[in-house]
Amino acid sequence: MSSILGTFNDTNTQFAIRGGGHMTIANAANINAPGVLIATCGLSNLVLSDDQSTIEVGAGNTWSDVYRFLEPYKLAVVGGRAGLVGVPGFLLGGGISFFSNEYGWASANVIQYDCVLGNGDIISATASNEYSDLFWALRGGGNSFAIVTGFHLKTLSLPEVAVGENQYSSNSSAQFLDSIYSFALDGSSDTHVGIEPRVQWIPSLNPDPSYYSILFNNGNTTTPPALINFTQTMEPISSSFIVRPSMYNWTQFADSSRSQLAGLRSAFHVVTIKANRQALDIVHDVFLDMMKTQISGVTNVIGSLAFVPVTEHFLSVSTASGGDPMDVDATQGTYILVEETVVWSEASDDAKIDQFLTDFDTNVTSQINALGDVMSPFLYLNYAGAGQPVFQGYAGDNLQKMKDVRAKYDPDLIFTNLMPGGWKVEAA
Repeated sequence: MSSILGTFNDTNTQFAIRGGGHMTIANAANINAPGVLIATCGLSNLVLSDDQSTIEVGAGNTWSDVYRFLEPYKLAVVGGRAGLVGVPGFLLGGGISFFSNEYGWASANVIQYDCVLGNGDIISATASNEYSDLFWALRGGGNSFAIVTGFHLKTLSLPEVAVGENQYSSNSSAQFLDSIYSFALDGSSDTHVGIEPRVQWIPSLNPDPSYYSILFNNGNTTTPPALINFTQTMEPISSSFIVRPSMYNWTQFADSSRSQLAGLRSAFHVVTIKANRQALDIVHDVFLDMMKTQISGVTNVIGSLAFVPVTEHFLSVSTASGGDPMDVDATQGTYILVEETVVWSEASDDAKIDQFLTDFDTNVTSQINALGDVMSPFLYLNYAGAGQPVFQGYAGDNLQKMKDVRAKYDPDLIFTNLMPGGWKVEAA
């Protein structure tokens, strides 16, 4: 990696680096000719420490690879909820895990980054060595600073885990949103649990949206009181929420259904709100109404909303482990990250989808702002869409600090100009 960076710099050749390639934005993990694509699949090393408290993970791994390796040891890491997601992009964007309510951002559980700098130097960054400023910036600051070839992660004991999906009646929207709001208010009371509720509409298959939630409990029961609204108050019409032997078992189950979307086009977009019941109604109603009027006729279109609670404990434990450039204010209570995902098949509809997401953002922001101090400027990088001002929403002067780190470790802007994909701190 070091030598090829020198070649790219000498020849002024643009390049891209691909981990898992999960990001939907064009050229985030790809580049057109005459640029060069570097796939990290050869960086597949997985090394457990002698005391089993940490694992070294090469940047070519997916989370399924990591969970499979750790399964015989009854261990896990604060990693991705889907196995097919690549390790590097997930961690450099902060990373939301099923374990985050207990352990914070996935990046808060990285203890060392193995890096190649723009000048070819090979270094390791930790919270306490001479590269501690780089270590901080990599905990959610993206790819502007270095190529990360390896991550050293804390492990956690996981003899069993309850995880799966409950689906609910199509007429359960009010109760569904009530349950999300209730969890947002009380989610820090049981840090072992997590939810990923989604509303999905496939116009070509059903006139009504579907309501479902992935449920998680770091334990050997599917009936923790904190999940009662999703397991009993709302009676599921189908369920795969069971106690499993490992996270690898879950990813094998979950990823089998995700493969059905292979080859389709997709886009992400995100808005962040503080826990507010009226705001949930606005997001839900505006998304479905605008889908009907703007894109319901798009070929093979699928639209979904994910409501991801980020609790006070999630944020405070992240700060306690050394902090990060996101630095989301834990004193404001629970935030809800609302990820919009649209999937479709034809390139001719790209502009229509882009306009839909732009209009949705404008409409929702206007209506929620009328409620008072509910919208948050924070945008989670891994859910964001093209053009969203991710770094501008980071706290205080952290954007300037990231620019200073970039100038220190990549003064020639190799990871900005020669590697143009992704969000760049210099462009913010």
